[in-house]
Amino acid sequence: MLARTRKQRRSDVNERIKKIHNAIADKMMLQPELFEEVEKTLETRYHNKMMRYGSYLLWKGIIEARHQPGVFKALLLADDERTANLRRETIFTGILSEEEREQLL
Repeated sequence: MLARTRKQRRSDVNERIKKIHNAIADKMMLQPELFEEVEKTLETRYHNKMMRYGSYLLWKGIIEARHQPGVFKALLLADDERTANLRRETIFTGILSEEEREQLL
């Protein structure tokens, strides 16, 4: 039996996180009032120095695209390394219930 490399494990985790964010994006489009809580989380984390300005700007840009669902989803689910890392420290906490998360995974 071969052990999985660190890169493979990281890639698997990123894919699970992306799958969760895909479901989050769908739910956000159906319940746009949830953006208010997400924006509060973003501002709180930034003002408490829990994220850098660059991450803040990326999240802000993603949120601002919410009125264009295709753009919002494309930005949130982008395959670049920076966005994958951003999703690992998501501001979309509490959007999916534990049951919804379990069903996805």
